[in-house]
Amino acid sequence: LEHSMQYNIWRAPTDNDRNIRNIWKETDYDRPVTRSYHTEYVLQTEKEKQFVEIDSNLSLLAIYRQRIMDIHAVWRVWEDGSLDVSLKVKKNPAFPRLPRFGVRLMLPAEMRQVEYYGLGPVESYVDKCRASWHGKFEETVDSLFEDYIYPQENGSHWDVSYVEAAGDRERISVASRTPFSFNASRYTQEELTEKAHNYEIVPCGHTVLCIDYRQDGIGSNSCGPEPEEQYRFLENEFTFSFGIRIGNNK
Repeated sequence: LEHSMQYNIWRAPTDNDRNIRNIWKETDYDRPVTRSYHTEYVLQTEKEKQFVEIDSNLSLLAIYRQRIMDIHAVWRVWEDGSLDVSLKVKKNPAFPRLPRFGVRLMLPAEMRQVEYYGLGPVESYVDKCRASWHGKFEETVDSLFEDYIYPQENGSHWDVSYVEAAGDRERISVASRTPFSFNASRYTQEELTEKAHNYEIVPCGHTVLCIDYRQDGIGSNSCGPEPEEQYRFLENEFTFSFGIRIGNNK
């Protein structure tokens, strides 16, 4: 990681988010602050292997409003640097539905090879996946990018069991027993949100890997209805668990 891992609830609004994007921005979903209230750690042993378990109660909150959500986070750090993560989330039901929930990792730019098992090879979302099929796919960060004229959320893959990003020397993989979605891009969602034309966007100098519990549906609200209810991110309580493994390419 070239920057600290971040909790992630914002996505660059799509054409179909043209109405709800104003609500999301008014609620400060695009700039949440993380605040920790209590954190403790303990060294433990399981099957003759040691790990440190970090237990934290924290929240994501808007700068000028009450908490968006409370998170009980348990990070288990193994001797080899592997991580097992459990995030128990309680969202404030007074807030509108979320664009997404997950974590964002800033990896070295040279980690541009991506392998995953899930819906591919074209981008897929919970309500936009009929052109995809389940399989093991090998891509690059550039081939995952969908070059929309108006920069926006793109290139996600839904119903994924694992994803691995690799460079010449290093690799990192994320896996979960519960299917998740991911993005891998040269651009941050802040950059895609800010710019109005595709020729204006500037790579951030990293491989941006987003691991999502889920995203809100895409729908058709640029000229039609919002996503149907079963595709909206309406959950106010959920748990997201996944493992992160690291290794060297030799």
